[in-house]
Amino acid sequence: MTRRFCTQMNTMRFVLFSVVLVSITPWQTYGYSSFQTRIPNGDRVPDPCNGTAVWQGVGHEAMGGGGPRNPFGVDFNNNGKAWNPNLCRMDSDDDGMSNGEELGDPDCVWTPGSTPTTAPTGHPGLCEPWSDPRCLEKNTFHTCQTPDLVCDAINSPDVLDIAVRYPSTQVPAEETTYMCMNFALPADRDYHVIADKGLIDNAFVMHHLLIYACSPEVELSELANPLMTPYRCGMAGEEKCQEIISMWSVGIPGFCHNENAGFRIGPNGYRYATMQIHWNNPSKRSDYMDSSGMVLYYTPVLRQHNLGNLMIGENQFQIPPGEDRYVIDSECSSLCSTRYMNGSVNIISGLNHMHYMGRQMTTYLTPAGGQRQPIMHDEHFSYDNPVIHTFNSPLVYSPGDVLSTKCTFKSSHKNLTTESGEATSEEMCFAFVFYYPKESIQSRQCTTMFGLQTCSLYHPTDIIDGCQVRSFTENTTMFLQIFGEVAHFPAFRLHRRCRKFICRKECKAYVKEIRLHPCMMNKVGDYVERLLGFYVEAEQMALYHSCDAEIRLEAIEPCTCTNQTPQECGNDISMAASHQVSLYLLLVAMATFYAK
Repeated sequence: MTRRFCTQMNTMRFVLFSVVLVSITPWQTYGYSSFQTRIPNGDRVPDPCNGTAVWQGVGHEAMGGGGPRNPFGVDFNNNGKAWNPNLCRMDSDDDGMSNGEELGDPDCVWTPGSTPTTAPTGHPGLCEPWSDPRCLEKNTFHTCQTPDLVCDAINSPDVLDIAVRYPSTQVPAEETTYMCMNFALPADRDYHVIADKGLIDNAFVMHHLLIYACSPEVELSELANPLMTPYRCGMAGEEKCQEIISMWSVGIPGFCHNENAGFRIGPNGYRYATMQIHWNNPSKRSDYMDSSGMVLYYTPVLRQHNLGNLMIGENQFQIPPGEDRYVIDSECSSLCSTRYMNGSVNIISGLNHMHYMGRQMTTYLTPAGGQRQPIMHDEHFSYDNPVIHTFNSPLVYSPGDVLSTKCTFKSSHKNLTTESGEATSEEMCFAFVFYYPKESIQSRQCTTMFGLQTCSLYHPTDIIDGCQVRSFTENTTMFLQIFGEVAHFPAFRLHRRCRKFICRKECKAYVKEIRLHPCMMNKVGDYVERLLGFYVEAEQMALYHSCDAEIRLEAIEPCTCTNQTPQECGNDISMAASHQVSLYLLLVAMATFYAK
């Protein structure tokens, strides 16, 4: 009797448990779906680690939902599980983007059932970009892993590998640090490097790794730094080691090169190289150590062609703050490709490169006399999830063809202008393309500077907008003579034409005359003025610009104040003086920067 009763009770418990389980499961699924409908693009929020995956449980630390809430889930719950301007304007994950911006409702106008303004740009509950050291410290509940390199060729029995790592080194307590280390490549015979991958020790500071090969003719004695010894460097490193043969940045598993080509190393190729590392440490912590490096896979079974790497894009630009969409264009013109190339090449792969403000980037190929074709298009660019574009049928690039880039940035969350530069807080607009045969292109890069073709800027006879730029900028005697007329000599209490903060009539006339020269106008003038910082001191530059406000006002209309009230006229004069002071301080800062 008792045994039968227990059996019946257990059966009833099982039935009740099954009923509860069946009841709960659909409710949970329905619950997550219903929450998705309460926020804009709730069913389209991307996984920051993988731009193609969707984070179903937007308010939870786990992708599928359930368990602890992430910062957005906490705010959503505290806000009554409702989307409104209050929640929209919050920055739950503290990454500089409001919840509305990340979910595609930047103006906070979305209501349930309506269509969001745009697609989601990020995850409101995870600090992005996830590789930013500040975000790595916040997103402790979720770790992004770079996928493993998939490359069948490296499994061949003839393939060898060399791992080059930095010794464990303390990372300086600075936002941006470039370190380099020279090393020897295998040189007992000729090999082809056919693949590579990163060996990342400290993901909190790693921004990128590059291996620059030294020119084949370079001897060990010609290197400025010893082998296997880290040293401070800029983006270039050793002057005679400039050929990029390997690269890693966040999200790149590695490169597996086309079966027809490889980078040649050995007696008839590269024998030495520089590995450059970029540490990004915005919190300026002093307790970080790192020993990252690269693995190169190489084979004595030489492929048909030697591989080359060409960089294109814009070197110098500025992005003003508060812009939803700011575009930078650059091209390697038909003139440049004709000048650099001695035959056609096959482009086999490549990637676009910007920093954290980059939103969209396209690289185009325009055949001579043909239509422009996008060859590398990143609709939703993510520095953390770069796309390596591989072409199974190589693209033919010939002399006279044009390669161009279009970079789109978003600076709506910025209060200050962002400069192009090396730091992660600055921006870049470059594309890298791998091609063969290497011997058909005689340059490592084909870029622009201030929108001007570098192949013409540095050419001895090319004329741009009426200016023979190279001969003009190399005439240091002329620059010194020009600024000798502008400058003053306090030791003798003598002044030439200009004084700081005061616009003299003779100064204004002289500067206006100088700026009539074609080399001091338009884009060329911008480029030349940037170079002036190398020739003259900050104080001389301030003197040269002492009448800028008056010259600009004159260009609009003569500043007579006859049609203005005394207050309006005074405001104009005060504005001009303010511009002069601001410009002077800016020039001093620029000159100090370039003097470093």
